[in-house]
Amino acid sequence: MGNAKRENSLLFCALALFFFVFLESTLFFQTNLAQHGGHGSFLSQLPIQGASTLGLLAFPLKNRLVGEKGRPVFMGAVTVLGVACLVGVAFASSPLVIACTGAGGFFLIGLAGATAYWATCVRSRNIARFATLIGGSHALGVLAQIPLFKFTSNHLIEAAVLSAGIIALGAINARIWPPRSALADFSAQREQRGGNHLVSSKFAGWRLDHMTPRNAVIAIFALVLLFSVLFNTLYTFIDIGSPWTSQYTNVTPRVLMAVGGFAGGVLFDLHRARYLGIVMFWMMLLSVGAMLGVEAGGPYVIGEVVYFLGSGVFMTFYTTMFIWIAQLLRAPDLWCSMGRALNNVTAIAIGAPALLVIDLTSPVAVIALLIPLIIGINALLFAAGMLDLHPRPRGDEVAGHTGQQAGVPGSAGNITPGQAAVGEHTPAVGNATPGPGSSDISTQRAADGLPETMEHPTPGAAPSADDAAIDPETHLADFAGRFSLTPRETEVLAAVTADERPLKRVAADMGISLRVLQRHLTSLYQKTGTQSRVGLTKLFWEQPPPATPRAQYRTP
Repeated sequence: MGNAKRENSLLFCALALFFFVFLESTLFFQTNLAQHGGHGSFLSQLPIQGASTLGLLAFPLKNRLVGEKGRPVFMGAVTVLGVACLVGVAFASSPLVIACTGAGGFFLIGLAGATAYWATCVRSRNIARFATLIGGSHALGVLAQIPLFKFTSNHLIEAAVLSAGIIALGAINARIWPPRSALADFSAQREQRGGNHLVSSKFAGWRLDHMTPRNAVIAIFALVLLFSVLFNTLYTFIDIGSPWTSQYTNVTPRVLMAVGGFAGGVLFDLHRARYLGIVMFWMMLLSVGAMLGVEAGGPYVIGEVVYFLGSGVFMTFYTTMFIWIAQLLRAPDLWCSMGRALNNVTAIAIGAPALLVIDLTSPVAVIALLIPLIIGINALLFAAGMLDLHPRPRGDEVAGHTGQQAGVPGSAGNITPGQAAVGEHTPAVGNATPGPGSSDISTQRAADGLPETMEHPTPGAAPSADDAAIDPETHLADFAGRFSLTPRETEVLAAVTADERPLKRVAADMGISLRVLQRHLTSLYQKTGTQSRVGLTKLFWEQPPPATPRAQYRTP
């Protein structure tokens, strides 16, 4: 447990340092470029966004060419070269030299950021508040810039702090780069989750669990693309007519970005991401309203507040989504950082078209740009089921429940943790620990249209005739493997699903305290996508186990 907390803390620090280094390097680069007669904000984005994107996309090649023993040396070389590029930007006097040196530095920053993303992806199963960790690290990285704002005119102080950040990031990346053992466990988990449909305990509150990994990544890719176009267009609206560096040296925008990133992470983690789609839907409405208001002559401050607050939420959204979906795809070390790469590319591509539309100064042109975005985003959110706060079981799920009650072999074979959690409103009985969002069970049964007996699996209920053919040890081991349970969690699972003993009695029989038992149960609920002892028992019995003739069901 201590190791997991330590690893999560290092991941948090690595992500926060990456966000800080990237944002502060952007300010440092653009300030130096402007002072020596360089181009404005749009053309300066080419080395920033373009080079960092190449670094992100080049990470899989580095990941395959650099062995485990050579990783500290490689990260040391990246760190030294990064500091050298920073010094070059600080002391060069030619805009061309600054641009080329900065491009090299941002390429290295992209490599360092992809390393942090990859390490987070590999260890994401051990992170209880996954989106909160990402949003919190982004908030910390953004807020860390504020003390430096008064030193923006002192390049030596700013360069010294940035150099320290780059060195710290390189040292932590060398520490968190997944070893072979972690990669082996990650590969085994990916094989266990393999199949035609997604299995996710992290984001079971929304309905991508009914999609294949290929369709899911297409939906996420398209959503990020459209939202990126929307936010970059809004940025172009509010940036016109204002100093192009003002948004980087003002405290208020940074605070808004930090609040948006952290709030987005907290909201995304509520009820297994049930409110993720609703949050993004409202951010779309606010962004559209801000653009129309600015176009109609309203105050720019409204657009600025919406943009910086929404950009923090959006950053948490695309980072979280791609790190999660990468676990289910080929080349996960490429896909885990695809969200930032896609946003960077869109920032470059959308600049000129957005400027053209704005220069037309026609509300019709603005509306013509916004209508396809609104339709596309809503269609994708609806198709992914992200707008349904209370998802009901589809026909195949109801059939699966009915078939299982009737003893049809394999009837629950396609039920994922997210699908099995449809009855998550079912409260625990006895001394079981209820999960969040519990409501009246009778109301839920009536709303779902399910018979009462189908909503009341009882811990320790007598097994059916088919269950009598289950080898208990094989079934328990198979279930533990599916959800990556630890040996202690497996023991707790066997104990709490064996009979109706109160949790206090279970803890006493196992020789542990009730608090420790409840902590293990909380971990089991998170990994299996359940929210109560009843739901955990139901899922345990409904999983299709390997069968052996004439084996009697018992628990270790």
